[in-house]
Amino acid sequence: MSSLHVEPWAGKADTPEDTFLAVLRDMALRDGRALPRKLADEIERLPAARLPARPKRQPLVAQLEGLLSRAPQDVSALAGAVAAVQGRLHWEKSPANPKAGEFQHRHCFCTLTGPKRVIPSDRLQVGLFMIDGATFYPHHLHSADEVYLPLSGDAVCAVGSKGPRATKPGRFIQIPSWSGHAVWTGSRPILMVWAWLGDLAGGYRYGLPDADEA
Repeated sequence: MSSLHVEPWAGKADTPEDTFLAVLRDMALRDGRALPRKLADEIERLPAARLPARPKRQPLVAQLEGLLSRAPQDVSALAGAVAAVQGRLHWEKSPANPKAGEFQHRHCFCTLTGPKRVIPSDRLQVGLFMIDGATFYPHHLHSADEVYLPLSGDAVCAVGSKGPRATKPGRFIQIPSWSGHAVWTGSRPILMVWAWLGDLAGGYRYGLPDADEA
């Protein structure tokens, strides 16, 4: 995908975050399904305002360069955009929860757009997500629609009533609002783009739709 044509949208600052979002938007438009299309539309609506970047690392981020180097050609443009923005990323972990198990200590994520992020938005959160190898991200669900876009590593993902399926880099995974989903990683860490769309503050919990709330 090194020849991917990207055109900037009007009114946006020329930052590494913008380049990343432009490539992601283009890939979402090429996919054309409902949630990737919604993602592209929300990227188009992002405001011109920018806040200062406040970089922060987590131990797992030491493996980011290796993950980017193993990203396949189909996602090379987006992997290059991640490499360009990596020094500006604020990596963190999800709030402690006993239902998270070992996942709590074996993941990290960053958020480029969203409330109080570098690109402020109350409709869209977009970021990167790393999970260590041989790790189970337990079933969970939330009010926002979500998409995953694997970039590197082998993983299996289950969404809703569909059984676990192997993921492929460059293929968007659609997760509608309040659909239970889980991830199992292989022997190596994985790197994914993630995006929440719509109701960002409506709730998140571990479990399945018919389970009691955490």
